Amino acid sequence: MQMVFILVQHSHSFDAVINTVLDVGISDATVVEARNLAAIMQQEMPIFAGLAALLPQSSGSRAIFALCRADRATTLMTYLREIPKDDRPIAVVLPVESFLGSDS
Repeated sequence: MQMVFILVQHSHSFDAVINTVLDVGISDATVVEARNLAAIMQQEMPIFAGLAALLPQSSGSRAIFALCRADRATTLMTYLREIPKDDRPIAVVLPVESFLGSDS
C-alpha cells in the first residue's frame, strides 16, 4: 500500500485532479481545505502584513490524501504529469509499512 498526498494550489485545476483520482479507482480519498501562510498572516496577524505582501497572493489550496495500492499510485502520478506544468499539483507518494482499517 502507498499513501498519496496531493496539494492543489490552483482552484481551476481541482476538477481535473479529482477526475484523475477517480479515474484510477481511488474513491475514498479525503479532501481538506487549507489556507496558505500569507492568508493567515494577513487576516490573523496584522503585525506581519508587510511581510505577507511579499508572499504569493493565492489564498489557499486543497489537500487530497488517500491510501491505495501501489499500481494505482503509479498510474495516478503518470496522469498528474499530463496536467500542464503551471496548473500541476504538488504530489507525493510514500510507502506504507502497515495500516489498520477496513481492508486490513
